[in-house]
Amino acid sequence: MATVLAGLALVPTVGCGQADEQGRSPGTAPDAALVACGAEGGTRVLTPVVEARGDGLHLEVRNEGQREAHLALERGSSGGAGAAAPPGTSELVLPVGPGTWTVTCYEVGPVASATLELLDTGIWVSTEIDGCEFAESMHGDPPRRVTDDARELPALAASSLEAFVGLRPDVVIEPAGYPAQEGVFRARRDGSTVATMSFYPDGEGGWLEGEATACSSPPEGASEPGG
Repeated sequence: MATVLAGLALVPTVGCGQADEQGRSPGTAPDAALVACGAEGGTRVLTPVVEARGDGLHLEVRNEGQREAHLALERGSSGGAGAAAPPGTSELVLPVGPGTWTVTCYEVGPVASATLELLDTGIWVSTEIDGCEFAESMHGDPPRRVTDDARELPALAASSLEAFVGLRPDVVIEPAGYPAQEGVFRARRDGSTVATMSFYPDGEGGWLEGEATACSSPPEGASEPGG
């Protein structure tokens, strides 16, 4: 049974494997990306098409230089993710969504990028805000520690989004992102996502408040941020 908090219903979502729009079935592509960061600043993606695992995109990074490199994934207005890669081989997990990503290794000197396509195998619950040209985010500075219990996060997401966006009572809060990724939620109304809320582990067993995001000109179902 769904619980209603702050006028918002909290419900779980479940994804299942299915063919993508090109007709490719799960298991037909590797489930980890191999990226080489060249000693002269070049970037090579040796597995141009990969599938996500339950916690996101897994990467094996081969840093061929003598310095730490920064690996960045970018995709237009959808933001991106990044992480440090020490010299040698390291493994990373980035909770980025399906689609084509530009991958760049930044070190010293010139840089070059390559592309990586991450397939949707039916486990990703999108965090894109529907019908939004310009999204607006709000986060604490510094971020607040909000709970030690991950079971409280859905209610905290409802409360935070109610305060930030002024969502209507018929908006539903549900988990988003990858199934093994805790702390990411979206607000839905009439089949459309109108806002998102994220939390991050603090490294000591607790959770920090992340970002509340909504459209700067919200779709129906949400008022102006702060309204």
